[in-house]
Amino acid sequence: MIERSLIDGEFLTESGADHYVESVTTAAYYVANAFRGTNRAGLVAGSSLLRDQIRKLELAPRKGIGLLTVLGEVAEVVLPNSTVVSHPRYAAHLHCPPTVSSLAAETVISALNQSMDSYDQGPVATVIEQYVVDWICQLLGYASGEGVFTSGATQSNLQALLLARDTYAREHLSWNTAADGLPTVARRWRIISTRQTHFTVDLAARLLGLGSASIVDADTDDQGRLEPRSLRSAIQRCHAARLPVIAVVLNAGTTDRGVIDPLWESCMIAQEHGIWVHVDAAAGGCLMFSDKHRHLLDGISTSDAIAIDFHKLLFQSISCGALLVRRCWTLETLTTHVDYLNPADDDPCETPNLVGKSLQTTRRFDALKVFVTLRALGVDAIAHMIECTIEAAHAASRAAAGDERLRVIGKAVTNTVLIRWVSSALSPQALDRVNTMVCQRLTTDGHALIGRTRVKQGVALKLTFVNPICTAETAKALVEEIATLGDSIARDERRGVIDDARADTAS
Repeated sequence: MIERSLIDGEFLTESGADHYVESVTTAAYYVANAFRGTNRAGLVAGSSLLRDQIRKLELAPRKGIGLLTVLGEVAEVVLPNSTVVSHPRYAAHLHCPPTVSSLAAETVISALNQSMDSYDQGPVATVIEQYVVDWICQLLGYASGEGVFTSGATQSNLQALLLARDTYAREHLSWNTAADGLPTVARRWRIISTRQTHFTVDLAARLLGLGSASIVDADTDDQGRLEPRSLRSAIQRCHAARLPVIAVVLNAGTTDRGVIDPLWESCMIAQEHGIWVHVDAAAGGCLMFSDKHRHLLDGISTSDAIAIDFHKLLFQSISCGALLVRRCWTLETLTTHVDYLNPADDDPCETPNLVGKSLQTTRRFDALKVFVTLRALGVDAIAHMIECTIEAAHAASRAAAGDERLRVIGKAVTNTVLIRWVSSALSPQALDRVNTMVCQRLTTDGHALIGRTRVKQGVALKLTFVNPICTAETAKALVEEIATLGDSIARDERRGVIDDARADTAS
């Protein structure tokens, strides 16, 4: 028989308040203790070892073992086997260390458990989200803009292209896609982007019933940025073939190179033809906080929609993103009335239900993290943190450019650098193996966690700096270690020591 006191104490009521404080304090202690003296940035074990370790713990015993005991297990098993994203040498992905301000807000968010699908489920949450959205819109130049918080760029890009699709159907065909589905001519609709565009744009096209065939590639320059002349040419080719272009997707911070497309010129070209422009600024949108780097986003205010991730360069805990639109009425394509959520007779001024702006129904109060961080740190501190990440990238680029063993691929514009260890004594295939092994060796030895990708030259090492704690000196030291490690691995390669199976060059 389960005692009533156990049930009552498990929820955040008067009887459970002390249990909550003890439990959260204990969890916070274990987490903080795990970060004291952490000096390992790489992976810690293979998945098979972790699987064996985890499966020794009975998942669902008939009688619980108590929260404090489970938290002790988490401290022993989970904390030491997790990637240390706050380590200065974690430079693999656009995966930031969250600020303590964000983590403190997460405590409040999780405890209150507000849901953003109706006003009565999150009254002050609704008001704060709208306040933050309005402020971000003004900062980006969307004077009459609107927006909604999302889980990140995957959702934001999907929703932006859904809006583009439905807006085109309504304005050009007087067609209501929401009511009638896709018209038969939709199979001819096209979306123009570049090969540097995030894969979620292709995924969105598939989910929206347009298919991968709807994606038309425009050319890029040697830095990976969209070529405006190629955009104009792609539009003309589509029109000549009677393939309507319903959207152009631009990049403000590509995943591989961190570069930004020429936003102003590209938007002007698209608008000459009345084409919707979406900017995937998930990686680079937070440059708007920096007076020093905001100019890189010039022209973004002329786009129709912007995706931005705060869990990248605003250093928020996952997940925390937003989709913003230049014209507030654009989001009305999602409007729906559900009696139990947003009755039609509600006064929208007094009961601003946000469910009609989002693809999600149940949705977290993530705007509180941004609200708390902006107020706690201030824009100047945030700008400095962003600028530190870019300076680290530029320092790494300069160090690599000055080392004859390394080649810099393209130019470091924001916080990402691509480099490749090179030697005239090895074949391109052998060079791929060396670069792959550099990435793997750094990880398994725990010295650093870096990324890799494939470019025209072959396998490249990708350094993505999203940690303000990583100084320029740390970045330069990492580049030197990469060069030295490449020398060592190359000697093994020449002696035939490297196991080709371990040096798989798949990216």
